[in-house]
Amino acid sequence: MTDRFDDKRINEALELLNEVARDKKVELQGMISNKYGELRSAIGGAAGKLQHDAVDTYRRGTEKAKELATEIDEGVHKNPWPYIGGTAFGFLILGYFLGRSKK
Repeated sequence: MTDRFDDKRINEALELLNEVARDKKVELQGMISNKYGELRSAIGGAAGKLQHDAVDTYRRGTEKAKELATEIDEGVHKNPWPYIGGTAFGFLILGYFLGRSKK
């Protein structure tokens, strides 16, 4: 009789543990889903800011390149001879290196 009583108490204890485990499982799943949502929101915000910064940097770089091209164009139109001489000198050096004998 004591064996049955002990078995019954063990079974009751196991059922109680299973019930508590189910409750904790639901609670843990809720906590994990909340943390996942917070993490996803934080990453989404950071990705949006990074994309905005990249687009802004690209835009500023494009504007700077256009300004530089305009300045060079104006300089060439005002005084073309230094640019013609520099280009001729550059091709002279290039021709020298390409025309050397490799012996």
